[in-house]
Amino acid sequence: MENTSKLSRRTLLTAGAAAAGVLASAGPASAGTLEGAVASRRRGNGFGIPEESIGMQIFTMRSLVSSTLGLEGALEIAADAGVKQAELAGSFYDRSPAELQQIFRSFDIKIASNHFGPRGGSEVLPWATPEGRSEIYRDAEALGFPLVGTGSLGGIIAPDNHTRDEYLRAAELFNQWGRDAKRNGMAGFFFHNHDSEFALDGQGTPLFDIFIENTDPEYVFFELDLGWVAVSGQDPKKYVQRYQSRIPYFHVKDVKWDPAGNRSAAAGTVNAGRSFRFTDVGKGDIDWADVLSPIRNWGKHRFFLEHDDAGDLALNPAGSANTIWRGCSHLQELPRRRR
Repeated sequence: MENTSKLSRRTLLTAGAAAAGVLASAGPASAGTLEGAVASRRRGNGFGIPEESIGMQIFTMRSLVSSTLGLEGALEIAADAGVKQAELAGSFYDRSPAELQQIFRSFDIKIASNHFGPRGGSEVLPWATPEGRSEIYRDAEALGFPLVGTGSLGGIIAPDNHTRDEYLRAAELFNQWGRDAKRNGMAGFFFHNHDSEFALDGQGTPLFDIFIENTDPEYVFFELDLGWVAVSGQDPKKYVQRYQSRIPYFHVKDVKWDPAGNRSAAAGTVNAGRSFRFTDVGKGDIDWADVLSPIRNWGKHRFFLEHDDAGDLALNPAGSANTIWRGCSHLQELPRRRR
């Protein structure tokens, strides 16, 4: 359960309203007609993920972007597959925000988010200085992002120092950055997880819970990578059920447990050392209809497809284009189960 001594009902309601304001959904569809049924499905009123909320983390298509296809060719494939939203992985591909907007809009894809800062390691995050944050806000405003965030703890927590005290310190930094983002016209700050943040604290509690319980829901949100949660051995459905008001963005990433897999779960997690491989969404061991079933209003969230090894033909022979097609198809047809 959430720590109610730290999160009052008022602040939780404020967080829910903020997330709804960040990602407002469309109005109700007309009833009793085929057109109304189709529109209702698209808007997420009980028929599944609305098509306009399906996106991709462009990291999945990096091999295509760097090929002779280039950014435009990769985006054409994504658009044909049904991608409506995209999240950048830190790179603007040597374009200005205005140029990027024009390219993505030409394929009817909205740039919805970006991970600002290094993907990992011990590099200093741009968040660490007022100047770095100001640059982030300028770029985010130019690209029309409601939230700004990162997927890295590099420069905050050393890879071998995942402790409760360090997570408490990081949570306070998130609060500071969230308040600063709000003062500068953003809706707040978000953090994207990996499996290592779900290492246990010595008392059986995932360290990630410290972030949730010790950050202000008015300013700090999360992009929950459901695949990494599953890899760690925690139940992604539980986090969807309990904290969806603070999760405007999801990474939809599938995994297959495989003794010969090329990856293994992070140290300190329930599944530490267990081998697995990433696979296309719908082909792995995650039951997506079940994991996402607690969501009350699917149109208030964005669902970014991701497959870290999509471009490695030895690991994913069909390639990243097929990964995007397969993932979009699975999400578009996903039934909504009763909670």
